[in-house]
Amino acid sequence: MLQATAIKLPTADAVAVYAAAVIDHFDRPRNAGRLQPAPDVIEGSAGRRTDGVEFHFTARVAGDVIDAVRVRTFGCPHSVAAASWLSERLVGMTRAQLQQWQWREAAQALEVPTEKRGRLLVLEDAVRALARSWG
Repeated sequence: MLQATAIKLPTADAVAVYAAAVIDHFDRPRNAGRLQPAPDVIEGSAGRRTDGVEFHFTARVAGDVIDAVRVRTFGCPHSVAAASWLSERLVGMTRAQLQQWQWREAAQALEVPTEKRGRLLVLEDAVRALARSWG
């Protein structure tokens, strides 16, 4: 369904427009893919390709924490980077922490410009959907 596509950003232009963390996560997305359905795997999605952004998370739960995450993303470099960045941080989170996670954390860490922050609201929706599918 949604796979990160490797697109090389022009280096000179990318430096002027994208933070180093965005370039890093876009060029080398972490945890891309999907975990196979299983009793201990939960899923959460938000967005639509027709609207320019879509996130799909799968996570394996062990006890009361997430122990593995995979993500498939369709969207701009900021969206791909934010999903990659967040996929690393979701490991170890509880359901309550998922329910409380806010998009501003990714915006600050990745220096996402104001005009791109709407995509992060969709990312937050995907995290909420992941929390709802847990139990």
